[in-house]
Amino acid sequence: MQGLAKALAAQLGELSQAGLLKGPESVLCGVIAPRGGYGPRFLIEGEGDKPYLRMNANNYLGMSLREEVIDAEDAAATNYGAGPGAVRFISGTWSPHVALERRLAAFHSRPSAIIFSSAYAAIMGLIPQLVSKKTAVISDELNHNCIINAISLAAPAEKRIYKHL
Repeated sequence: MQGLAKALAAQLGELSQAGLLKGPESVLCGVIAPRGGYGPRFLIEGEGDKPYLRMNANNYLGMSLREEVIDAEDAAATNYGAGPGAVRFISGTWSPHVALERRLAAFHSRPSAIIFSSAYAAIMGLIPQLVSKKTAVISDELNHNCIINAISLAAPAEKRIYKHL
């Protein structure tokens, strides 16, 4: 085990020298609720009362903090448990899936709709529809794998990858 620890320490040292080491984790320790037309702000451990925007989460609009969303989540958990345990194609179709598809179809005046089984599948289905053979795509080198794969699948005229800031 000492050999592994030494090898990992050496590799981490190389990454640090190259400026590629992730660095210490920021710990979120509080949420300031949305107000005055602005979304939520977050407190980071060791930073006092200084509020931060959270731009690296799926909840960037702050929807998970809205009272009506919390109430709906409570009702769903009471009726269905804490979640299906896996994506739809593994755990099966639940009545909320069907209800959402019906609402989406009605909203878009279509006979039917289907929701994607995962965010990965949604991105893989969406990006190729937005990109043509005339499109130039500029992408962060640390984008999620689904975005990288979807861009490759779309085969844009030009693809530029920029270093993560």
